[in-house]
Amino acid sequence: MAKTAAATVLDLAEVSFSDLALLQSPETPADDRRRRRVLDTVATELGRGGSGLLAIAQVPRVGALRRRLLPLSRRLALMDHPSRSQILKKHGLGSDVPLKNPDRSVSSFAKLLRHSGKFALVELVNETESISNGFDCLEKVHDSDGSEEANGDDDMENVGELVEELGLYMMELGILIARACDIVIGGGQLEQSITDFGTAKARLIHYHSELDNIIMREKESSTKRKCSSKKVPVKPYQLGSQRRSESLSPCCIKSDDRTPVMVGKDNDSRDTSVQGKASEISLLNLWQEWHYDFGILTILTPPLFLGGSEGEKCLVNQEYHHPIGHTHLQLCNGRKIFSVRCSPESFIVQVGEAADILSRGKLKSTLHSVSRPLSFTDVSRETFVVFLQPSWDKTLSYSGYTSDTEEQLSHKNGTSILGNGSAGYCDEDMRMQEILEKIPPLSSRLTEGMTFAEFSRQTTKQYYGGGGIQHNN
Repeated sequence: MAKTAAATVLDLAEVSFSDLALLQSPETPADDRRRRRVLDTVATELGRGGSGLLAIAQVPRVGALRRRLLPLSRRLALMDHPSRSQILKKHGLGSDVPLKNPDRSVSSFAKLLRHSGKFALVELVNETESISNGFDCLEKVHDSDGSEEANGDDDMENVGELVEELGLYMMELGILIARACDIVIGGGQLEQSITDFGTAKARLIHYHSELDNIIMREKESSTKRKCSSKKVPVKPYQLGSQRRSESLSPCCIKSDDRTPVMVGKDNDSRDTSVQGKASEISLLNLWQEWHYDFGILTILTPPLFLGGSEGEKCLVNQEYHHPIGHTHLQLCNGRKIFSVRCSPESFIVQVGEAADILSRGKLKSTLHSVSRPLSFTDVSRETFVVFLQPSWDKTLSYSGYTSDTEEQLSHKNGTSILGNGSAGYCDEDMRMQEILEKIPPLSSRLTEGMTFAEFSRQTTKQYYGGGGIQHNN
């Protein structure tokens, strides 16, 4: 397989939260223009001919929570193991990756969430009369969020609360999208399946840069470093193909041990790539291999990118605008690869295999991966994800269902029609075949009458278990 390829930039279609919240009100007429717009977007983007992704924009309160939570991911990942274990235990967080392995590419910090049935964000909108007054009122809610932001030290003391608060809000977004899907496809299974279970897993994820792994290996092989109290010039690590941003305005905060940490804000740097234009991506150097999520819906924050450098024993972080303009989430749709781009203040909704199965193929699960930046070897990626699923004993029906993976394997020279109406053709069948070889076929993981618990075990085993396709990746 080639090391790089041209991927089409895909700007996600958006629905506004104030429009989405109309689905919660029984007083909203079925022919309401804003309600119809939401349903049409959901049908187009999450249905069979779409990308399986959409974005929710202008969500009150949660933007400030994202800005506070995501930088904590890297700090937790690079912390010494005893200190990190103490913090995770204190805040009820766990992990499903080996955090003692200094060569790991991902660190994940997880918490189980329980939804109470209340729609706090919708109530917030109703209280501020934003549905009737429109966008201006939502802007006021957004503006009030900014004053709630705390400094990094206070946020680490409240990391568990931040994970839970943001996670429950994101659960709410997912339930509303599931409701929209049920209206579009009929049957009413998705929202009920999510709320019957009432629990979701939240993951705060740090994708390691090469610099991160250098730091972890040095920590493992030497005594614990302590930052000097003296001011020292900051020098970037000299990694072979590294490129630096030229438009950083630094400001100073402090980390756990009072170490000065630099955070740069991008000065209105904008990427010139546009919808439908090619963007060069890595095919082999991936943070996360190609896969389908096997739940109902996955709700994601747009990522935060941090660039690190080191002055003597003092680690410095710099916030980057999205390298080459996108999220480094990439999807494979109809034999073509797309690089996903969206507003940093929106939230991404992604369809999982359980929704695909429960809808009998009316919704489209998303084959996706996460690529490393081609030239930014000191850049890490931070994100927060909530996975919505049915109850473990939910029965899944496979009868008469054909997944996209089987369709792609059995059809050559296919054409993709995206939700924006554009058609794309990819004749690089060898590349497509190599991607699909990393995906265990759904027919090998799901049998008629299997419970979701059995399906999840089979899926995990065939991807990552002993002898699994991606076991050594």
